[in-house]
Amino acid sequence: MHVLQTASPSSAPKPALTFAPVSRAEGFVIVLGLLLFSQALLGRLFASEDNPEGGAILRFLWLPVYGYCMIMLALNWRKVFTIISRAPFLTLLSVLAMLSALWSIDPGTSFRRGIAVFFTFGFGLYLAARLSWRDLLRYMGLTWFILAIGNLIAGALTPSFGVMHEIHPGAWRGLWFEKNAMGGFFARAAFLFAFLAILDRDWRRLWCVSLVLSVGLVLLSTSKTSLLGMLLGFGILGAWLWMRGNRFLTLVSLWSLFTLGLSVGLFLFLMPETAASIIGRDLTLTGRTDIWAVLLEVMEERPVLGFGYGTFWALDSEPAEYVRAVTEWEVPTAHNGLLEVMLALGRLGAAVFVLDFLLNVWRAMSTIHRRSTSIFAFGSFAVFALFSISESIILNQNSITWLTYCAIAGKLALDAAPVRERETRQPARFNDIRLPPKPEPTQPLRGRTHS
Repeated sequence: MHVLQTASPSSAPKPALTFAPVSRAEGFVIVLGLLLFSQALLGRLFASEDNPEGGAILRFLWLPVYGYCMIMLALNWRKVFTIISRAPFLTLLSVLAMLSALWSIDPGTSFRRGIAVFFTFGFGLYLAARLSWRDLLRYMGLTWFILAIGNLIAGALTPSFGVMHEIHPGAWRGLWFEKNAMGGFFARAAFLFAFLAILDRDWRRLWCVSLVLSVGLVLLSTSKTSLLGMLLGFGILGAWLWMRGNRFLTLVSLWSLFTLGLSVGLFLFLMPETAASIIGRDLTLTGRTDIWAVLLEVMEERPVLGFGYGTFWALDSEPAEYVRAVTEWEVPTAHNGLLEVMLALGRLGAAVFVLDFLLNVWRAMSTIHRRSTSIFAFGSFAVFALFSISESIILNQNSITWLTYCAIAGKLALDAAPVRERETRQPARFNDIRLPPKPEPTQPLRGRTHS
């Protein structure tokens, strides 16, 4: 097996930044924070689909989370600064959300929600700076295992709460408002569990059980997009296992996969009706194509900077009322991630996100032959892009999906830093381990946690 070896103390300077062990108390807080960012159950109890922010109770609930985040960012400032300096587009995007209050149609709302976006980004940075790749993925896995059990209980034991009845009767929605949310979450969780089941031998049984639960919940949601996203993630892992023994084959296959995925994404975005007819579905039933056409027209009013973060779809928003009047539907979101960013931050914000996304994809693709975690990052970004075509999941406040994107981008930024600014490297650590060329078996991960 090829692993990056640690230089002897006499031949190399001691790295400036290392990962210290995480205590059980801090681990508990991390999992609790991730559960809160998933917005499972809390939204159903304290908010509504029309007002996802909820009332005063839900808003005050986030204040301790933001306070904790500020403290931990300060304690890990050196790594946080390294991430910020090497992820300039992601940082700028988060800052733009707050600054949009200066030109927003509702400055107060933009500033308040922009603060929430910034701390979502900040919590992702904290996880990236504080945790090794292995512990980051393990804590995320534990969070989604807990959520899988919770959604299974909600659907099986309390169907009046966890199953939809009026719209999409029989489809499971679990602890969220509708089926697509649950399906999308567990499609992405299934990819995480599959990756961990391959590499994390110590906890493999837990990840295999979690994978089965996630696949079942995706199927129970009856969400076709979620099923497609889950299969895309599995396909990427399968391709990686197939081509892992040959670097040239890996690079060629990855480039072909990226080109094919980008072409398919552009095809779906530019010609959705044609794509729908090919797979035997009519997207006009959901109103997405009608929404997109009207939104492209409305965006010409503020093409560069947009309408301000988090304000376009407010109940008293004039541009939103125009869209709803034209489409004859109470449209809640743009149902497209990039269009949502353009509504909030204009073409400037959309361009910044695209640059950040391409930078992260490049960092992942260029290191897949050296780091197993890079295939997880690449697959996560691919699945994220697929869901972004039909859902508004980019730059969402208090969202575990956007937090995960930020955390993965943060880890890639640290990996791209000079060696003395990265974590200490040890043999046989999850940070460095990769599957060996066939037919040599994978080596177990045992004993070590952090340097």
